[in-house]
Amino acid sequence: MSDLDAPDAAAQPANQVSTIPVEARPYQGLRAGIVTRVLANLIDVAVVTLVLASGYVGWMAIRFLRGPTAFTLPPVSPLVTVILIGLWVQGLYFGLAWMTTGRTYGDHVMGLRVVNASGRRLRPWGAAARAAFCVAFPIGLFFVVVNRKNRSVQDVVLRTSVIYDWTVRMESKEQTET
Repeated sequence: MSDLDAPDAAAQPANQVSTIPVEARPYQGLRAGIVTRVLANLIDVAVVTLVLASGYVGWMAIRFLRGPTAFTLPPVSPLVTVILIGLWVQGLYFGLAWMTTGRTYGDHVMGLRVVNASGRRLRPWGAAARAAFCVAFPIGLFFVVVNRKNRSVQDVVLRTSVIYDWTVRMESKEQTET
């Protein structure tokens, strides 16, 4: 596939308006580089941090409402526990996002999508495997810098790609299973 045979924005019928910015059209369907991927991942880490912080505040609010006179803040869990919970939530977030839409919020902001070797959304096991691999071995992302095809270690091993894709895709169940 020539950079995953992405749909060419220029191939649209004349009566349709493209949602892809003019400046981005030459990059549509090409594999993403290190800067865009790192920025998307930083956004995703911020999202997960916000989710974890919101969960903690919500838990404290429930504890306060159950017994306001006896309420005290519990001691913060050891750093290792917090990190492990954060990694678990990050993996769950990645897996669900890649399985359903092919993109996390960070990917959406940066115009990226994770696809399988045939350019389609990842199947559930593929999304889960990629999520676990990305969380367990995040440094593998930097292989993009030396790989001529802009592929991370996770991409090479699992036969996936991260491409520039600003379109909204509506895939049927049959399309994702083939």
